[in-house]
Amino acid sequence: MNILTVDKKIGSMQVHDCGLQDFRETLDVQHRLVEQRRRGDIGDTVLIVEHKPVITMGARQNANKLLIEPARLAEKGIDVVEIRRGGGTTAHNLGQIVFYPIVNLQRLRLGINEYIRTLEQIGIELLKELGVAAGRRKGFPGLWVVRQDSPQVGRKKIASIGVRVSRQITYHGMAINISNDLGIFDYIIPCGLENLEMTSVLNETGKECSMQDVKENLKKLLHENLRKTKGGIQKTEDDKRRLPDWLRRPMPAGGEYNKTSDILDSLGLETICTKANCPNRGQCWSRGTATVLILGNICTRGCRFCSVAKGRPAPPDPTEPGRVAELAKKLGLRYLVITSVDRDDLPDGGAAHFRDCIGGVCRQCPEVRFEILVPDFRDCQEEAIEILATEILSHREHRGHREFVFAHNVETVPSLYPKARSGGDYKLSLNLLKLAKESYDGVATKSSIMLGLGETDDEVEQVFKDLRSVGCDRITIGQYLKPSRDSLEVVEYIRPEKFDWWKQRAIELGFNWVISAPFARSSYFAEREVVMT
Repeated sequence: MNILTVDKKIGSMQVHDCGLQDFRETLDVQHRLVEQRRRGDIGDTVLIVEHKPVITMGARQNANKLLIEPARLAEKGIDVVEIRRGGGTTAHNLGQIVFYPIVNLQRLRLGINEYIRTLEQIGIELLKELGVAAGRRKGFPGLWVVRQDSPQVGRKKIASIGVRVSRQITYHGMAINISNDLGIFDYIIPCGLENLEMTSVLNETGKECSMQDVKENLKKLLHENLRKTKGGIQKTEDDKRRLPDWLRRPMPAGGEYNKTSDILDSLGLETICTKANCPNRGQCWSRGTATVLILGNICTRGCRFCSVAKGRPAPPDPTEPGRVAELAKKLGLRYLVITSVDRDDLPDGGAAHFRDCIGGVCRQCPEVRFEILVPDFRDCQEEAIEILATEILSHREHRGHREFVFAHNVETVPSLYPKARSGGDYKLSLNLLKLAKESYDGVATKSSIMLGLGETDDEVEQVFKDLRSVGCDRITIGQYLKPSRDSLEVVEYIRPEKFDWWKQRAIELGFNWVISAPFARSSYFAEREVVMT
């Protein structure tokens, strides 16, 4: 496919209809375009294609499920390709429209979650024009057909999304079934989801569509939904709420940032840095540090301060501990923070997987210092503490008391839990920190609180006192910033001087490690030894 030698009009998005293409060749073109977009040689670019029969395997190994051997697929003329996009197994063939945006998210001022919602919106509008009502399922990128007897989506999936982002440049994209042979999906478990039925526009409406007309409509929707203003994507009302000067921070790039991004990308690892749209990502990645998100990117809860999707997560990936260890080795880490989504679906809340990740890193990188930022283990606190004890106490014995931090965030004041953290329990969070302090002799415990959600000073001070009463040694205090369109609104932007005041108050109450600043997050500068002045 020789499409670019592309038009180098940087100011407007270029959309190319590439016709029927081999998947591997299209993938090579995407890689070249990503580098060109990163250098600024081209503007935002979208490829529209149909593919020869192919099954692709995503980065989530436990969501890659073939029901037939690759050799037999080859006999049927179906290629199988392993790639590093998000999601699991899917399939492409003639009659399915696929579009691949190579766009700069920083320029568009979009986080990854907002970008995926934008792709979904394009698909919803396109399908509506074709006579199919489609909608989203939270936690599962893609589109499902809306049931005729209900405003809810059913189990019939009509469009799939799998994206990858490298240094703010996107590739891979979205596939929408128009009139393709759905039999190809019989050879896989699509996206690793059981009891899923794939469907198409033809299957739902009984009407043939002109693919050329579909492509023209798609081009129009791409331009409408990714329309630029002088400063980026067309601004919404949320965008127009101006941040105060002290909360404006550019996204750095450069050697270490790019190295960290590339290694995370190559290993198929998630980070809370991207999933929670953390404003410190550029700064931390430029220092060669990242907070690894294990146990998937789907949470069993739906806290409204967080942008991580809620849904039914996949089982723990047994290859993940090895990949986390490889990350630590390739980055030469001396300090590693590991966190996870809430996994209320697991009997141990995910504690054994934390243990396995710690052990895997210790075997390959024995000099690494650890911080684990754990969920509240709501139904299994004592069991989780016991499961983790083996690796935590072993690490402490060999490396000393200061070489391990056990962290769990209370997040906000108790009165705001129903609004901000409905799945949590303030007393249960305090109890977990108390159990850790009592069980892991000499290991530091840590928590974090966000300001700006409507809390009072008296409530914040009481949280400090409650944390100290259970032996919590360390605290981070930061400004709540709305991470996604559906998250809670900011009630107040706290001035930097107030954060300085809270830092001194926390020290007076006995915390021996404090970071208090607008951009402070639970793992921000976690590698620092002591922060008291």
